[in-house]
Amino acid sequence: MRATLASALALPWLAWPILGHQVLSDRNPYYEQAIALMERFPLIDTHVDLPQIIRSLGRRPLEVIPQLSGHLPGHVDIPRMRKGRLGGAFWTVWAPCHAQGGEDPGADFNTPTNALRDSLEMLDLIQNMIRQHPDHFEYAHSSEDVRRAFQGGKIASLIGMEGTHMLGNSLGAMRVFAQMGVRYVTLTHMCHSAFGSANGAGGDDYIAAVHEGNGLTDLGRELIRELNRLGVLIDLSHTSDNTSRQAIELSEAPIIWTHSGTRAVWDHQRNVPDDILNLIGDGPGKNKGLVHSIFYPAFLGPYETANVSTVADHVEHIAAIVGKNHVGIGSDFDGMPHSVQGLDDASQYPNLIAEFLARNWTEAEVQDLMAGNLLRVMDEVDAVKEKSNHLLPSAEIWHLRKDLPAEWGGAGDLLYPVDVRKAKESQIRHDEL
Repeated sequence: MRATLASALALPWLAWPILGHQVLSDRNPYYEQAIALMERFPLIDTHVDLPQIIRSLGRRPLEVIPQLSGHLPGHVDIPRMRKGRLGGAFWTVWAPCHAQGGEDPGADFNTPTNALRDSLEMLDLIQNMIRQHPDHFEYAHSSEDVRRAFQGGKIASLIGMEGTHMLGNSLGAMRVFAQMGVRYVTLTHMCHSAFGSANGAGGDDYIAAVHEGNGLTDLGRELIRELNRLGVLIDLSHTSDNTSRQAIELSEAPIIWTHSGTRAVWDHQRNVPDDILNLIGDGPGKNKGLVHSIFYPAFLGPYETANVSTVADHVEHIAAIVGKNHVGIGSDFDGMPHSVQGLDDASQYPNLIAEFLARNWTEAEVQDLMAGNLLRVMDEVDAVKEKSNHLLPSAEIWHLRKDLPAEWGGAGDLLYPVDVRKAKESQIRHDEL
């Protein structure tokens, strides 16, 4: 019978929450091996929602940032990250969809909302979080940046953006976010956007399709090409199955699920079905992307008993299909009410690494799981960007926009130069023919 850490120890550290890892360390050599491994190689978590906690704890969120050095409510703060040997994280830029407390963009996605403003403030929050804790955080964008930060004893800090509903239906906005350091974008959150279709919030919350085929829109297809050109990773967590299939087919670069499980182990719509997993891997015609496994028990099941071993079960099922060089870790810490038992917060990453060592994964395989696979894919995405340097930005716009061409000339267009007025009048006459 295959040994697992959880089955061998029956999760004994849960009985001693104050002693925690000391109990596990004394009784299990895999934990000590995990610590030693994590001190030599980084573990990169691809989805940590810490910025939304900071924004939620004070009217002036920037004033909350110093609290990171002590205990911050939620799953993550600096002492727990350090105890958990976290090597790096993608901090998420996020604002809620309409059903989760955001504003309604309307059926045509044209009603203005504050999502774009809020996402810029979240990005500002992340930048200040990194700047105010220079002894612990170091901004990273490339694989080389990650390695340099880790070697310097810092937590490599990358930026992800969770959802295209924050882009104001604009490829131009996405280009600016890329310039400001956003390294991945999730094609949808829990809501559809002008770019593509989502799979809802989970459970019984299935949202009705609004786009043809419940997949990408024409603007979404153009976004895939633009993200490849920009060197921004494409995250398929939260997307509908057809959005995932179409994005995989269109993308020249490897894609990623930053925080998902597998539907075959736990039948939840947020998880990835096997037929889509079969599109990922090293074989001919496959996308060389990654699936990073989440810690949220509702996606891993059963909610009351999901534990470290459950997360590993998902990873191993995914790895059996896509290969061990296409898996990784994406907790969703601070973006969920509870984590699985034994991975209760950021101090407990070593428990998961010990679990894989107990399952006879080699240290090289575990290194790849922790970050090696991700760093390779980041390089491959950058290579596609380099190859695309000759391409011009896409001029595509959301076809239902009503504000272009701009009418910014005031009454009678008197603020425009005379020849501009004539050009606009000529354009109007042409359009009327």
